Amino acid sequence: MRTWLATVAFLTRRVAMKISAAAALLTVGTAAAFAQSSGEAAGGEAALKLPDLTQVSFFNGAIDGHKLLLIGILFCLFGLGFGMAIYMRLKNLPVHRSMREISELIY
Repeated sequence: MRTWLATVAFLTRRVAMKISAAAALLTVGTAAAFAQSSGEAAGGEAALKLPDLTQVSFFNGAIDGHKLLLIGILFCLFGLGFGMAIYMRLKNLPVHRSMREISELIY
């Protein structure tokens, strides 16, 4: 048995999802419309020339750009591992009986 407020919220969410899907499709369509013609002189991200990062040095020549980016990726992986460890510890904590009842009621 649903209340009228829950029904309105459900219908509003469905309409909002449809509107956001239509907006996403329009965004993709306009991006394709503004794309430039093919050829050697075409602009856009695909035509960018990236510098050789091994030739750029940081911290007074102590480290090159490629190694600096790899260190950044390692920090991201360590952060992902830390987040997963904390998530698993929180997930396995004991739950109070009243909190479980509310969780089941919401679900």
